[in-house]
Parts: sequence; C-alpha cells; structure tokens
Amino acid sequence: MSNETPIDTDIDTSDTATDVSKPADASVSTPAEKPQRTGPHPLSWINLVLMLGLFAVAAYAGYLGWTQQQTAQADIAVLRDRLEQAQGVAAELIKREQQMIAQAQRLTESADSLQQQVAHNTDRLGKLPGAERQDWLLAEAEYLLRLANQRLQLERDWSGAVSMLTAADNVLLETRNPRMNVVRADIARELLALRAVPAIDNVGAITRLQALQQQVTSLPWMPEKLIEEPTGEQPVEVLEQQAWYWQLWHHISTSVSNMVRIRTRNEPIAAPLTPDQQYYLQQNMHLMLEQAQVALLREQADLYQHSLKRISDWLDEYLMIDDERTRAARAALTELQGWDVNPQVPDISSSLLSLQKLVEQQRRGTVVSDATQEPAA
Repeated sequence: MSNETPIDTDIDTSDTATDVSKPADASVSTPAEKPQRTGPHPLSWINLVLMLGLFAVAAYAGYLGWTQQQTAQADIAVLRDRLEQAQGVAAELIKREQQMIAQAQRLTESADSLQQQVAHNTDRLGKLPGAERQDWLLAEAEYLLRLANQRLQLERDWSGAVSMLTAADNVLLETRNPRMNVVRADIARELLALRAVPAIDNVGAITRLQALQQQVTSLPWMPEKLIEEPTGEQPVEVLEQQAWYWQLWHHISTSVSNMVRIRTRNEPIAAPLTPDQQYYLQQNMHLMLEQAQVALLREQADLYQHSLKRISDWLDEYLMIDDERTRAARAALTELQGWDVNPQVPDISSSLLSLQKLVEQQRRGTVVSDATQEPAA
C-alpha cells in the first residue's frame, strides 16, 4: 500500500502543470511575438571581409620580402665571385712582382760582376808590354789639360782653352780605355761652360779703339766760326747818279759797319777752342783710348768703362753733333761700351784632377772598379 500512493500524486501534478501552461482563456488577446532570426549577424560578414583583406596584405608583404631577400642573396653571391676573382688577380700580380724583383737582383749582380771583370781586364791590359803607348797618350792628354788651364787662368785665352780641351778629348778617345770616360765627361762639361760664356773679340775691340785714335784729329770740333757769313747778296746801290759827297759817306759807313757788328741771339754760343785747347783735348782723347786698350787686355771693366765715358762726354761737349763723322764715332763708342771685358771664368780643372787620379791609381795598381766609385755630383 505504501507504494501505490506516490504514483497517484505524480499523475495529478502532471495534469496541473498541463493546465497552467495552457492559456486560461483563448479569447484574451496577447502581445505579438518577435520574429526569430534565421541567418548570421551582418557584422560578422564585415569582420570576415576585413580579416580576409588583412590576410591578403600580409601575404603580399611576405612575398615582397621574400623577393628582396632572394635578390640580395644573388647580389652577395656575385660580389663574392668578383672578390674571389680580384684576390686571384692580386695574388698573381704579387707573384709576378716577386719574380721580377728576383730577376732584377740577378741582373744587378751580373752587371756588378761584369764591371769588376771589365776593371780587371783594363788593369791587365794596362800592364801588358804594349801599354807604353797608352802611357804616352795619357801623358799627352794631361799636358794638354794643364796647358788649357794655364791659357784660361793666366792669359784669359778662351779660344785657346777650348782648343786644348778638344785636343785632350781626342787623345783620350784614341786610348780606347773605358776608364777614361769619366775624364771625357768632365771635359764635355767644361767645354759647354766655356762656350756658354759670351766670347770677347779682343783683337776687334783694340782695332776699333786704334781706328778712333786715328780719327781724333779729323773730327769736327766746336764751331770754327762763331757767326756765319751772310749768304744773301747785298743790294747793289746805284751811286753813279748821286753826288760825290753822298758816295763818300756810303763808302765810310759801309767800311765801319763791316768792322763792327752787333747782333742779339736767344741761345748761348759756345766759345770756340783755341788751338792750344784743341791740341790738349786731342791728346787727352788719345790717352783715354790708350787707357781703354790696356784695361781691355787686363780685363779691368771699371777702368775700361770710365775711359770710354770720358771720351763720350768730350764728344758731346766739343764736337759738332750734326756731323757724320761725329755720329760714326759715337756709334763705335756705344758698341764698345756694351762689351763685357771681364766675364766670369769657369773652372776647368776637374778633368785634369780626374785624369791625374786615374793615372796614379793605374801606376800603383790600385784600380777601383766603377761600381765602387761614388756617383759624380
């Protein structure tokens, strides 16, 4: 019995619940129900489109980055290839340079050896019995060089010094000794130095000074007449028709006017030289010309120029300027004043000293090879 009672209670409860869920009255109006949504929300579509766009942009950016990375890797590979090629070329060049340096060292050693051999052969040739002619030639060359120095230093004979040096060079050429090339080089430099100095024609200068001396007495000195004679013809007066006392007065007045003349001039008139003054002036000019010749031979430039200037001043002061003889004398003096009678003398003793040194070494048998000699300054 106790079990059947709970079952009945459950049935009643379900009936009651069914009744409550049903409307109490069908005739009572109820508010309209909202339509139910059957699809997704619109915002979800927008979000989906935005997400797809972001995915597309990210994919394109990734593609660009991948492309640039590939290009950079290709460039790096090309640069590496070029760098390897350049390193290979540099290594080849370094190898060639080392080979050339080694070859240059071998050539230098060979040249030194050849020079020593040439010096040894030259020394041996100098000691042969047939070398006496070489000694005579060297002695002749030394004598010519010594004579050239004396001509230049003592006599100032430039042309003679050039001739002596040229003859010494020809003698050294005849020896056919390569050790004499050093002396020949010194001779060549000395000849060039001598020819570079302006030449002095002493003979021509003295000849012109002597010609001026001969023309001193024939030069036109200052005006021989202070007043020139009238060149016009005097009017001739016809006095035959005048009375005798008028003719007498005309003769007396003409005679007096010829004896005394008074003229006025705007420029000063130089007084003519007296015969004694003209004689002494000519003698002074002779002495100045003699002095100029002596100064020319002694190469005293100051005395030479001073003498010629004195003569030039006298020509301007006491000679007729407009005369052709004066112009000729002035031109000769101007040319003589332009000459340098004391040029600087070059030193030509280097060749003589070099030859004496080589001859002494050969005589003592202490010939030094050219490779060990110091280079010429």
